[in-house]
Amino acid sequence: MSTKLCFWFGLIAGAFVGLLLGMLHGVVCCSPPQPPSWAQLALDGIIVALVADFIAAAFACLLARLPIVPVFFLALLIAVLIGLLLGPLAYHLPHPLLAFLVCLVLGALIGWLVCRIVCRDGRVLNFGGSR
Repeated sequence: MSTKLCFWFGLIAGAFVGLLLGMLHGVVCCSPPQPPSWAQLALDGIIVALVADFIAAAFACLLARLPIVPVFFLALLIAVLIGLLLGPLAYHLPHPLLAFLVCLVLGALIGWLVCRIVCRDGRVLNFGGSR
């Protein structure tokens, strides 16, 4: 398996985080109005990225008959990193389309880097399965 899977996980998670959190720009709640904290934005980004990547991982395992545990581990790792790093960034960018494009590119880069670090030989981690 190549780094394409991690690249796509990062691309999908980054796109969803950028789009959904970019749309929250300027939305405040409570009285007096306060913008969300960095921790809340990071948590929102992690939730959005987890949902998007787990759906993508389920489709990848179903269609390509990939091993479930390593693929979901990579999806979890990539989603947490992207949500943590790109969630606050997407909120603070002024336009949702700009947040979408920036997070799309950065998410793909983060996914590729995670795969280069975790999967040194280009394959997903082998948790006791066949090679």
